[in-house]
Amino acid sequence: MSNFTEIQAIATPIDVQLRWSDQDINGHINNVRILTLVEEARILATQQWTDTTPGQSGPKRVTRAMNASFEREVQYGPETTVWAWITHIGSSSFTFGQLLTQHGQPCVYAEATMVVLDDETGKPKPHDEAFRWVLETHAGPGFSAE
Repeated sequence: MSNFTEIQAIATPIDVQLRWSDQDINGHINNVRILTLVEEARILATQQWTDTTPGQSGPKRVTRAMNASFEREVQYGPETTVWAWITHIGSSSFTFGQLLTQHGQPCVYAEATMVVLDDETGKPKPHDEAFRWVLETHAGPGFSAE
């Protein structure tokens, strides 16, 4: 049994807008487009949590790794929500968990590991206390479909 209910209790829901052109020849939303949707949801969650915009304000960060599991086809039309939360906090990195849902059912689970960089050196730097607190406030387990 999935832990979606547990995740809903801690994650931030971000409604995303699908476009007709997001579909591929098979009649579902293209998997590459889905990765763009979860990226947009990550940015919106970051804005809500920190009142900053990645690349413009707040800690400088880059995506170090990304993994996605496509559980169900994503269709054009139904309301689509990406649930965003933090699954891991390292000394200079953190991992977003993101679960894209339609009809209240998990469709795609993605994890993106972000690394915080020093503005001057461009090298990884430890989280400051305030940023770590924000991450901890939104932390929870990774998604399990079983």
